Amino acid sequence: MNDLDSLREIYSFNPQTHTFTIPARVDHFDDFFNPLDPSPAPARDLSPGLVDYLNQCSDEILNKYRIEIVLQVKKETPDHEREQECLQSLRTYYQHEKFVTQNQIRRKRSLALKYVLVSLTCLAAFIFSENWYGTGFFWNLLREAVLIGGWVFMWEAVTLNFIEMDEYYEQIKKCRRLIEANTGFVYDQNP
Repeated sequence: MNDLDSLREIYSFNPQTHTFTIPARVDHFDDFFNPLDPSPAPARDLSPGLVDYLNQCSDEILNKYRIEIVLQVKKETPDHEREQECLQSLRTYYQHEKFVTQNQIRRKRSLALKYVLVSLTCLAAFIFSENWYGTGFFWNLLREAVLIGGWVFMWEAVTLNFIEMDEYYEQIKKCRRLIEANTGFVYDQNP
């Protein structure tokens, strides 16, 4: 059994559009939002349980497939205005998450640049210190410490730029995917 068959067991799949549908159920429109956030929509925070569920489902579905979100509201009547509040809050939430992640990338890149500058300074100090006439244990210890410090700062810059950035870029992809997902509402008033 391949990944597509495994996913089809969990999520419905539309072969024409290559789209998986994520079903999310809430009893009332208010269950869509965080109960501790009193601000009006679309500035309201989403329910942490809903966010965790959507993030987990998005992570399970391969990025090459599009996703669609179907919100099943059990104990409400259709209300276009409330639907729009929910959709706007959903998009606002993930746009904010994307913005925060992009800011983290900028901060990490700035920090990596500082590490590179410190590293190059340490390595240059080590190279030029050969011309200075200092002998003894402490002078050699200081030179070795500067050399090791230079390589440690260079490694930190490489780690920040090439290893840790993947996680941030994956977060941005997930946010974009959830922002662009078609979202619809289904009503089930039967308990």
